[in-house]
Amino acid sequence: MGQIVYAPLRRKEVPAIVISSKSVRDAKSVLRNASFSLKKISKRSVFDVYLPSHTLNVAHTLAEYYATSAGVILNELIPKFLQEKPELFSSKKIVSKNNSAVTKEPLVLQMEEEERFGQYRSVIRQNFARGSSVVFIVPTTKEAEKAYDLLSKGISDYAFIITSELKKKEQENTWQKASTIKHPVLVVTTPFGLVFDRSDIGTYILERENSRSYRSFNKPFIHTRTFLLALSRITKRELIMGDTSLSIETINQEKTGKYGELSPMRWRLIGAKTNLVDMKMEKKEEEDKPFEIVSPELRMLIKKALEEKEGVFLYGARKGLSPTTVCGDCGSILSCQECGSPVVLHKKGEKSTYLCHRCGTKRDPETRCDICGSWKLNSIGIGTELIAKEVKKIFPLARISILDKEHASTRAKAEKIVHDFTEQRGILVGTELAVFHLNKVAYSGVVSIDALFSLPDFGAEERIFYLISRLREITEKEILIQTRNIGKEILSWVAQGNLIDFYKREINERETFAYPPFSLFIKVENKNISDLKTEFEKWSPEFIRDNMIIRLSKASWPDSILSEKLSLLPPNFTVKVDPESLI
Repeated sequence: MGQIVYAPLRRKEVPAIVISSKSVRDAKSVLRNASFSLKKISKRSVFDVYLPSHTLNVAHTLAEYYATSAGVILNELIPKFLQEKPELFSSKKIVSKNNSAVTKEPLVLQMEEEERFGQYRSVIRQNFARGSSVVFIVPTTKEAEKAYDLLSKGISDYAFIITSELKKKEQENTWQKASTIKHPVLVVTTPFGLVFDRSDIGTYILERENSRSYRSFNKPFIHTRTFLLALSRITKRELIMGDTSLSIETINQEKTGKYGELSPMRWRLIGAKTNLVDMKMEKKEEEDKPFEIVSPELRMLIKKALEEKEGVFLYGARKGLSPTTVCGDCGSILSCQECGSPVVLHKKGEKSTYLCHRCGTKRDPETRCDICGSWKLNSIGIGTELIAKEVKKIFPLARISILDKEHASTRAKAEKIVHDFTEQRGILVGTELAVFHLNKVAYSGVVSIDALFSLPDFGAEERIFYLISRLREITEKEILIQTRNIGKEILSWVAQGNLIDFYKREINERETFAYPPFSLFIKVENKNISDLKTEFEKWSPEFIRDNMIIRLSKASWPDSILSEKLSLLPPNFTVKVDPESLI
């Protein structure tokens, strides 16, 4: 089991894994009556290399969890260069040395980044001392490079970095060397290298556990944490999950005794001095006076930064000029005609256009409301382009740049924008993408966070808390938050770094409304989703727009019957288990 072969499929050969074998003699009658013909696998297509049996077991476990097949799971997990060169897999059947009869409980680490990495270095030294290797997982290539620099000092001969952005030859050489070197190793990787294996691996470390980047964008939408929890349980290897602010689900697992602490958890987050500014619109004598998106307090902060020749980062929750367009007559949101997502107004030069950020479809700026046909379309919300435009009016001589997916379609472009901003200072306007590319910045201003409160999503406030906590962590001097939700407790808590009160309120609300981690959602997306109403009636589904939502108790999943029914849906139905959002 686990041997790699190339199997004939139509007119080509594809990589395959042996999951079982039986004698042809014992299956003669079955083969005689089969509806398919056999194809011979030539000797040259059989490799004397193996996928670790525990990786195969995890694939089967996740296949049932994500309502798909083990093949789909493995195709997503195994990098393309390995599929093309299976000889890079081990020539031996890997068996974990950590064969203790007792499964190790996952450990969590919640504290500031600098202290966290001090703990990680200690864990790596301990593993090396007992002859064990460590796999360190981070969400992005940029964070992998940073982690490698912080962790490889003194052990650079035995430290390796594996990411999707390495050249193919580098991927092959690094993988092979890290797999075969006799000394224990530290492998720093992104989800790209999750299936890297050695028999001496003692510990997996999942850094930035609460990052949204750990959810894959392709079917079957695997979450890295789910994979590692299954892998560590099957192999009985140690799993450590760390972050400044862990996910609500992980904190709850620690609170209920299912996870342990590597070190006492910190509940008061250290960060820059944080001020809140109330942006509620008051009645004005001049009714047609436009709403100013830059408050006097934010103007003073920007002015101070420019006078000190320091950089200032301005966060906006959305790209474009205005994130939402609403019909002034019927109140409907202008949506994409292809996928149904809200379109965003963008401007290039003198030309404006509506763009869908989900599928990329454009709409003519002279379009009408899809529901009532009205021309009265009003753009609302604050996008990055609008922020930059308004700030330019106030500070015409300042250097202003924008960092979002529209202006930085590649990592190289994003890093160029950040490099120029770091060297030349000035003003950087950006979305969440910018927050996770910046290392340090003197001043920060949250121009627009209110759009995230309006998301009909049970995890919206957790996302806001994590995002601002991260921004407070990278800001050195002062951060200012503009909001029209000044009474929201979450903003007061995040400004103070008060994680414990936020967690208590959030977990109580989720228990009251039966949200994760007290339940599990399954979302099925399709334009003709109502066709499934009868077929899945047993599980009492809810229908929201083009989505079917099934809510189950956490303990009842995976349900083998429901999992199989979902796995048999046609490819145009998208199944997401434990989705990030219900919309």
